Amino acid sequence: MATDFKLTFRMSARAAGDVVCFKQDGERFDQTHTVKLNTDTEYDLKFSLKPAIYVDKLMINGELHKLEVCKEIKNESDELRNYKTQYETSGYDVSKRGQRKELLFVLELENGVYMKFSLQCKMYKVGETDHAHWGQKLTAIDFDCKMEEGHNYVTVTKEKYL
Repeated sequence: MATDFKLTFRMSARAAGDVVCFKQDGERFDQTHTVKLNTDTEYDLKFSLKPAIYVDKLMINGELHKLEVCKEIKNESDELRNYKTQYETSGYDVSKRGQRKELLFVLELENGVYMKFSLQCKMYKVGETDHAHWGQKLTAIDFDCKMEEGHNYVTVTKEKYL
């Protein structure tokens, strides 16, 4: 029996608490949306799964990240599970015109099931706000997902930038 669930992903700059921005790129690149980030900057990442599903591990670009169950979000119930972690863009080069960087997220869910998604990003110099904050504010990305019985991976059926 297939299991449907929703993953909501949020990202904000840690120091200022600013929401990051994104723009639509159409067909110019691999993905239609580009998330704008600054180099050498810490970001807070939040993952909400509904219904509640346990996440055992998170890897970003092949690096293991510690996930914490997030208690500060109100109305958490058995139907919703929230996680948080931090991610730093240290060591990344500023993106040249027409270049994008992919951030690959792999979540290992309960029972050894894997979910992956990627963000297409443009990297701006640390502290730069003229271009990095131009575009739409990225409140969240909603992923509608399906786990098929007998499979060890999640299929993303819909992705929506909010």
